[in-house]
Amino acid sequence: MGNMEQESPMKNIVNGAMMYGTWMGIYWMLKFMLVPLMFTVPLASLLFLGLTAAVPFVGYFFVRHFRERYCLEGRIAFVQAWMFTLLMYAFASLLASVAHYVYFAYVDGGALLGTYVEQLEQLGQLQPELAEAVAEYKKAAELLVAMSPIDLTVQMIVNNLFYGMILALPTALVASMWRRKREKIKE
Repeated sequence: MGNMEQESPMKNIVNGAMMYGTWMGIYWMLKFMLVPLMFTVPLASLLFLGLTAAVPFVGYFFVRHFRERYCLEGRIAFVQAWMFTLLMYAFASLLASVAHYVYFAYVDGGALLGTYVEQLEQLGQLQPELAEAVAEYKKAAELLVAMSPIDLTVQMIVNNLFYGMILALPTALVASMWRRKREKIKE
């Protein structure tokens, strides 16, 4: 990758976002491996939720590491941190989409979404008071079942980018302010 300290700030941000986005994408791919197990292994579901909840913290850790290692005097402006975080999530989303497509096109064969629809039907039978809500979820699930692997993958990319945009704002704000706070405490 070269020496990022000697490159322009924007190139620094893009290169760093690619590197950390690759690590985040690998994290997401490993997390996605739990999805097929969620309906049969309750611990997998809990682990998946925990790893999903940890994504903003992992993202902040990456931004902080980038700031400390590649930014002049360990400082990063809000806009730079925001741009870095957006790009990091975008690169991670693109990498994870490869695993999503391979899974839906060659491994799953509709089993995951089919299992989800079956479990919704069982829930509707077990708890009739939830029948209306279950019917709505079932309609949504049937729309997903009708989607091709590429359509599912594109939908997941869009979702990841949307959530990445939301997470980028507080992450960039905290990452850009933290160093300033520490400097004020030292004085």
